[in-house]
Amino acid sequence: MDDKKAAEILLMLIEKGVLNEEEMEAVRSAVGVLSWTSLAESRLKNLKAKKEKGE
Repeated sequence: MDDKKAAEILLMLIEKGVLNEEEMEAVRSAVGVLSWTSLAESRLKNLKAKKEKGE
């Protein structure tokens, strides 16, 4: 499962309201980590493409 899909699923759990406050905080933290890893992957992909173009 990719990070984006995992984050979407976790956000749906928050929206459903089935989690207590501590669980919601843990899910928010996990979504934040998944978002950062997604951004890092995108950045690395762009840097690689730029390097291959010789820029």
